[in-house]
Amino acid sequence: MSVHYHPFSEALFDDPWPIYRRLRDETPAYYLEEFDCWFLSRFDDVWNAAGDPRFLAGEGVTTLELLLGQRFPTPGTGLASLDPPRHTELRRLLAPAFLPAAARRLEGPARELVRRFLDEELPRGELDVIRDLAMRLSVRVACLILGLPLEDADLLSGAVNRSFDREPGQRGQTESGQAAGELMRDTLAKYVHERRRGRGRGEGLVDRMLGAELGGQRLSDADVVSNLSLLVVGGTETLPKVFAGAVWQLARHPAQRARVAAEPALAADAFWEALRLEMPTTMLGRTLGEDVPLHGTTLRAGQKVMFLWGCANRDEREFPDAERFDVARRAPRILSFGQGTHRCLGHNVARMEGRVLLEELLARVPDYEVVEERAVRLRSEFFRGFAALPIRFRF
Repeated sequence: MSVHYHPFSEALFDDPWPIYRRLRDETPAYYLEEFDCWFLSRFDDVWNAAGDPRFLAGEGVTTLELLLGQRFPTPGTGLASLDPPRHTELRRLLAPAFLPAAARRLEGPARELVRRFLDEELPRGELDVIRDLAMRLSVRVACLILGLPLEDADLLSGAVNRSFDREPGQRGQTESGQAAGELMRDTLAKYVHERRRGRGRGEGLVDRMLGAELGGQRLSDADVVSNLSLLVVGGTETLPKVFAGAVWQLARHPAQRARVAAEPALAADAFWEALRLEMPTTMLGRTLGEDVPLHGTTLRAGQKVMFLWGCANRDEREFPDAERFDVARRAPRILSFGQGTHRCLGHNVARMEGRVLLEELLARVPDYEVVEERAVRLRSEFFRGFAALPIRFRF
């Protein structure tokens, strides 16, 4: 009996791993006529395709656009939907804010924020590691990088969260999710409008983009908002889910948790392993610019291709005993930040944030239990992981 895969299957939302394993083993290039789309599940295939210029981003990169043909009113051109050479030029403009030196400069402010949040939450004997810690940190670090007012941080993170709302039986984004996305973009557009007219000035990426020329032309306000939206979502949504996954895995492996608490230098390794095993983005895609032979078949120009990131990160061909969480694994390469031209700009900052969060939490609460009955898992074709993860402890 051949494997049956569908990206909107409820069974896949519940437990994707047995299906993913069969995809990797039996049909690593899986075709669905409904979408005229190929789904790649093996690590090497995804790694190679993500860096292959024949797989074009300019035709769209999101599951909704590629699979459902949904086009929401998002004027402007963002980094994720560009191919070289325009992508290269825009990435060069944005990259300095995310280099290792920039992450090091942000570590002190990030650590102060985490310590403040812990001071506020620990006396209760319980906290939600997403809502009370990681989301509060990630959106504020994103605001610092972008040059956005910190007083808007919680508004932005709330809008990002709601934009990924899903309803059982409905494919893609809900009306409330679309409205939340529009609220985020409207908030950013208002801020760009004010900065364009000289009200306020800063050192963040807003000002860098407003003052830049690409191909001899200034970026439009719509272009700036499009890129800000991408960076706000990327900077605030995935880090909390990975951190929650790390906290959950460490609770399941108390000996490893005790080791990380006793040796804070291992926090970076623990977060790296959580990035591999708990990657929240299930898939992103490209459009083929030309025919590509793969696994005895031909992927045709114009067809869509989805990279199954989380599936590929558990490929036994790349990772021995791939389902096992091991803080000492130190995998030399993973797909959690993408690969090639579109590798995540913020990977240095995200790794710093995850490390700091684990170091500070385990320094104050080396022993905790997950409140399983109140943990909430996402059910979405696009994201997996926790939407809420309360932990309980003595303090």
